[in-house]
Amino acid sequence: PGVGSPHALKEITLNAYKVATNEYLAYEEEEDSLIALMPVIREAMVRRLARAVDRAFLRGQGSGADPVKGLAGYDAVADVTPSAASGVVTVANMRAMRKSLGAWGLDPAEIVYVVSQDVYYDLLEDTSFQTMNQVGPAATLLTGQIGSIGNSPVLVSAEFDSKASGALGAIAFAPANFIVGSQRGVRVDTQELVETQRRVFVASLRTGMTQLTTNLGSGVGKLVYAA
Repeated sequence: PGVGSPHALKEITLNAYKVATNEYLAYEEEEDSLIALMPVIREAMVRRLARAVDRAFLRGQGSGADPVKGLAGYDAVADVTPSAASGVVTVANMRAMRKSLGAWGLDPAEIVYVVSQDVYYDLLEDTSFQTMNQVGPAATLLTGQIGSIGNSPVLVSAEFDSKASGALGAIAFAPANFIVGSQRGVRVDTQELVETQRRVFVASLRTGMTQLTTNLGSGVGKLVYAA
């Protein structure tokens, strides 16, 4: 007979944080414009919110004015460190990140790579990198996927810093080990400011992300450029 082991339930706390942006539109701007400005302003505000959330989930510091802890923060030490001056990121580097995930990296279909623009162009020079014309039609339009490495999707993001020593270049993570909660979706409010003869638009949402387990590792690997 085996040794009994109690099943321990874990409580996970997911905090939702507010992201907000605002714009002012003077009455004269709207009156003198030949096109409707409100749809343009609303679209720009929603786009700013989306970029802020993307950046937070990828690189958030998890403290102070940047309260959401991003994926990169869950990997304390970079797994791949190519030179910022002369290093070229290859598919082999990406596989090394997957290897660092341990049990989380065993199934390539359960791994997602998110890369910077610099890493993306490096991968295009690697003949073993499978671009979307090789692995699936229209996927770029549908999901943002730009390629595949060993059946793991590769996404490109503009929310990385420029290539330099200490800059984050790529992340490999297991989505199953993270949970995202949206307390409230995007809301756009408008108010007339009569005394200043203008209209104010405020767009906001509440969301957050946290890690589920650590017993099999963090479920994240990252590539950081070295000097």
